Amino acid sequence: MMRQKNSDKYRTICGLENIDRKQWADFVAHHPHGTIFQTPEYYEIHQDVKGFRPFVIALFDGDDAMVGVMLVIIHQVYGGMLGTLTSRAVVAGGPLVKNNDPELVAVILQAYLTNKHIRVVYSQFRNLFELGTMKSAFADAGAVYEDHLNILIDLTQTEEELWKGVKSRKRNNIRQAQRKGLTVKRIETESEATKAFSILTEVYKRAKLPLADEQLFRNAFRQIQDNGMLRIYGAFCGGELAGAMFVLAYNGRFYDWYAGSFRKYYSFNPNDILPWEILRIAQTEGIPLFDFGGAGKPGVPYGVRDYKIQFGGKLVNFGRYELPHNKLVFGMMKIAFRLWQRIH
Repeated sequence: MMRQKNSDKYRTICGLENIDRKQWADFVAHHPHGTIFQTPEYYEIHQDVKGFRPFVIALFDGDDAMVGVMLVIIHQVYGGMLGTLTSRAVVAGGPLVKNNDPELVAVILQAYLTNKHIRVVYSQFRNLFELGTMKSAFADAGAVYEDHLNILIDLTQTEEELWKGVKSRKRNNIRQAQRKGLTVKRIETESEATKAFSILTEVYKRAKLPLADEQLFRNAFRQIQDNGMLRIYGAFCGGELAGAMFVLAYNGRFYDWYAGSFRKYYSFNPNDILPWEILRIAQTEGIPLFDFGGAGKPGVPYGVRDYKIQFGGKLVNFGRYELPHNKLVFGMMKIAFRLWQRIH
């Protein structure tokens, strides 16, 4: 069992096989800021996926009660030395610690940074709630803060109020999509899910962005579709799939995970009707919040933000932390990514 004694008060255990799964799941489920991105299920769908390696650290007090957990998804596109020089770690919505205690955050970050199995150029912590006093622990660890926006849509309002929040141009596009016969329904079969993934392939290729391996989406469909944690919604035109949105669901919240549509159906407005119908579906299920995801940096033009904000919602700035493990390689990595975008 991988244990690390951090102090007389706390100890850490690393590795899925060494942590009680139910204890972990219960800790996240009952934490006021627990999200799907810190759950065992999210760890498991990344297992055996090319380019990913999930890693988890759990923190325990002297009474063996879990007081913290941090799920890390390591991205490594290439193998060997090149993979080491281009790898990064992403922590979404974590670490989660009891009472948001900055001392516990410091302990878990220290355990992470000194773990010999973590070999990445940098780690990125994507905050999904206001960190408050926990910010000091990140600063002490050498992490650099930067502003970063998210969009949250309140679904406790009435459908009429929700509709009023949608900008007039989007409302017109949604009406046009309805008149053209587009319908939205949940995708239930693996063959349709595979078709939905092909949409993402087209979208990401056009945007010159790397896309996760298809195995991630297969794992998600096979492992968390039946329990409702994954929902794939498709926009259909004459029985043909025109667009799709992959939604994660957890603890009363829908998360926009991946989405897009085939270019040939753009004139039918699938990218407009999909979010609207999903908001309505969420409302009927009593889901109080839709997390539309990242919206870029304040003051910096970002087309994705311009699109998302048309559906209403509130811009929140929980920010991000980046922690370079190797500053020189980190700088070179950023330059290399910009070159990759130019040539693809």
